[in-house]
Amino acid sequence: MKLYSLLNENLVLIGEPVGTLEDGMRRLVEVFGGALPKERVDPLLRDLLKREEAHPTVIDDHVCLPHLRMEQLDVFLLGLLVPEHPIPHIVDDHKPISLMFMILAPQDKNTMMLQTLAAVARLLKSRETKQAMMRVRSPQRLIRLVEESGIDVKKTLVASDIMSPIEHSVRGDTVLALAVDVLVSAPDEGVPVLNERDRLVGELTSFELLGLGMPNYLDLIVNPAMLDNFEPFENFFRHENTMTVREVCRRDVITVTPTDPIVQVAHLMMTRKKRRIYVIEGDELLGIIYRKTIIERVLHF
Repeated sequence: MKLYSLLNENLVLIGEPVGTLEDGMRRLVEVFGGALPKERVDPLLRDLLKREEAHPTVIDDHVCLPHLRMEQLDVFLLGLLVPEHPIPHIVDDHKPISLMFMILAPQDKNTMMLQTLAAVARLLKSRETKQAMMRVRSPQRLIRLVEESGIDVKKTLVASDIMSPIEHSVRGDTVLALAVDVLVSAPDEGVPVLNERDRLVGELTSFELLGLGMPNYLDLIVNPAMLDNFEPFENFFRHENTMTVREVCRRDVITVTPTDPIVQVAHLMMTRKKRRIYVIEGDELLGIIYRKTIIERVLHF
């Protein structure tokens, strides 16, 4: 199924004179019309705004995607709004919104919602398509842009749908003092280790660094109170400017391809007890999937 097939001209609003995010959401809810019981409109808006404030759905600069599963809803709804002027997001850290998708789904359409969210994210990866959508002046032309993108609503979520770009990494010859700086800035407790050709060769995590700071005889200590007189992490500080990442990093990283299903990724994380899995194509490292991302993007939506 193509993404554009979920849209119709009556649910695409162009040049709407709305001043706030709530105004934009209300206009989309209004055009959903008879599909929503009138008494549910205000509670629905409160739920959408509350969720947006706690967990913003900004998936790209200037684009947000409020979505919700609803009881007593029989049809899957996808609406799209282009405001007359960018409207502020309710969370100050985010840029003004110039494009808003809204998805409302029945409780039994979990997979359909996930597939559509992923399809919209793929659509917006094209900077040209995104900018063109913000400039259009008719619903027909906007739907045509989505059609021309050829984006499918896939039956299965895959690794590339939820992977994050690689923003932090270290090389094997990086000294530990510098590697710690990178690890502190990373979103999780591990970063990929790359060789001189930017190929994945390992992973450096907080576990290796903490282990380096402990005495070699740590496994023999039964009572942790015996460590009271031990100088904290003396071994680490003694070697931080001479020892390199290559000497301490782990090599047992798990990789998947961009087209591997998310359920396979989750299975690997559980059975191999991994917090991170790397996405590669050939020898090229494309991205990383954090265990928490699956919770955020798949289970909490």
